[in-house]
Amino acid sequence: MKFAKHSVSALVLALAGAFSVAAQASADNMVVAVQQLPPTVEPQGVNNNANDRVAYSIYETLIRADQKTGELHPGLAVSWKRISPETVEFKLREGVKFQDGTDFTADDVVFSFGEERFMGKNAPGRAAAGEFLGGLKSVEKVDDYTVRVTMNTADPLIERRFSARMSEIISEDGYKKAGGWDNWIKHPIGTGPYEIVEFKTGNRLALKRFEGYWGEKAPAAKLTFVEVPELSARVAGLRSGEFDIITEVPPDQVKPLSADGRIDVVGGPIDNIYGFVFDSKSNKIMQSKELRQAFLHAIDREMLVNALFAGRTTPAYSFQSKTFGDLWIEDFNKNLYDPAKAKALIKASGYKGEPIVWRIQPGYYTLEMTVSQAVAAMLKQVGINIKLDVKENWTQVEAAGRDRMINNASFSAYYPDPAAQLWRRLKPGAFWEADGFIVESPEYQEFVAQGKILETSIDPAERKAAWSKMLKAFAENPYACPLYSLPMIYAKQKNVEWTPGTQGSMDFSAANLKFK
Repeated sequence: MKFAKHSVSALVLALAGAFSVAAQASADNMVVAVQQLPPTVEPQGVNNNANDRVAYSIYETLIRADQKTGELHPGLAVSWKRISPETVEFKLREGVKFQDGTDFTADDVVFSFGEERFMGKNAPGRAAAGEFLGGLKSVEKVDDYTVRVTMNTADPLIERRFSARMSEIISEDGYKKAGGWDNWIKHPIGTGPYEIVEFKTGNRLALKRFEGYWGEKAPAAKLTFVEVPELSARVAGLRSGEFDIITEVPPDQVKPLSADGRIDVVGGPIDNIYGFVFDSKSNKIMQSKELRQAFLHAIDREMLVNALFAGRTTPAYSFQSKTFGDLWIEDFNKNLYDPAKAKALIKASGYKGEPIVWRIQPGYYTLEMTVSQAVAAMLKQVGINIKLDVKENWTQVEAAGRDRMINNASFSAYYPDPAAQLWRRLKPGAFWEADGFIVESPEYQEFVAQGKILETSIDPAERKAAWSKMLKAFAENPYACPLYSLPMIYAKQKNVEWTPGTQGSMDFSAANLKFK
């Protein structure tokens, strides 16, 4: 990471030169310190938590999902209706402007998902957005303020898909004026409450209030995200008043920060399961399903959560979220910790203690290094020899090779349905399958067959049965290991009235931000 070698004092001083220090948060210039900025702020440019955080301020979707309840509300569409199991028609909001002053119409919706940006085989947005919207058949203009979205098959989740990440609407005129993707991503344009002033990768993203916004105007005149990888520097900046909000606060900082009368600590687990993904293909060692099963049973998740997170999150024994409602399957929520079973599976696998490389980043996730070291120690106790390999960025973490054996990972449920989480991440054509992490097996074939039912059936009972069979097949031949619900804990200046939601997005709109 860019600042990882900087001293805390040098980093804080450098940032102090760029931003005015205030005793408390100000609506004139709100500063958010994040552990990492995304490489691009084009919403289909990359799928990671860093982009989730910032995209919500710049872009909007046809339907708005409440960040706390998941309830669907009008967004850029004022209404929508099902035409068939494959098709939804959206009535668009009139009078909306893009941040470049041009009018929002059906043409922008069609272009946002069209051949040049997404639908084309080699379109630049497809790599990241494909696992979200890969079943999209067409987006057709009915009139200037009506569009019709059609999927390749029946889809019970069309409304959810168009309320979630990767369905943000961009300016057709702005994209074409930029001359294509490479120039466009330097300064993309949406309809959200804030517009981009400047973006410096690895440094800062400066936004300002979009005065032409169709809804209630943004509370902050300026909103700046700064990249500060070191926790100590984020905390020091918050205490000094340099930062108004900081991300990735570990539990051991909750009490000391809360004791400061000027600071509040907020947040908790979100709809995201943290764990790691296996590359079962690149190295013969990891091709053994018995060995991969052993990982699941070797880890004491309750101890991990209680010792390192002070109970501020919950163990995950499968890739499920309680927000799935009727699709939550309690049978797969049983404690997996069984060292004797792990040892028996290791013996059956033929594993001889060879080093197994686990690639991580030291601070992308809260306590990532500490968690990885604790898990490695648990695995060592049952006979699994882990070699932690610290990388600087995702490109290095995910680079192909024989030493790509385990990668850190998180599985976000961008909407409250299992199709948004495990299936989205591991289905054919999704990144991990397309990039060669998954070796074919009867269990994976069953997982895929049932996943297609989950994604296309409009019968709730049929969907639940399919999801249960998917979890069973996955347990028999796991391609990832769940650890716990990902906690996102923030600290903020007390005069900032802001509440995080169940997603990784940070909502700084008038609906969720005020200054005392």
